[in-house]
Amino acid sequence: MNSEVKIDILFAGLLLIPVLILAIPYIKNKLVILSRGKAFSIISLPISAYLIYDISIESNVFGLVGLCVAYIAFFSTYAASISLLAVSTKKEDLAQ
Repeated sequence: MNSEVKIDILFAGLLLIPVLILAIPYIKNKLVILSRGKAFSIISLPISAYLIYDISIESNVFGLVGLCVAYIAFFSTYAASISLLAVSTKKEDLAQ
């Protein structure tokens, strides 16, 4: 049951984040500005993925806080990369 809930949260985020970024241009533009200002680091992605894998949902309160921080770090880096990808593909389409 523990890993099923974590995987469900992970897949829901992976599916909903690109839809939200492409549907709401304000979020996409804000993420592009933040990521070009180096607010996000790709190094946090594998660390947060390992923490999501390793920490149990049934842990104590510190474990749950660590799990929430890992989800936030993973999804924010994922959202920044999706928004940069959307902007760069749009520029390539305009150049052709």
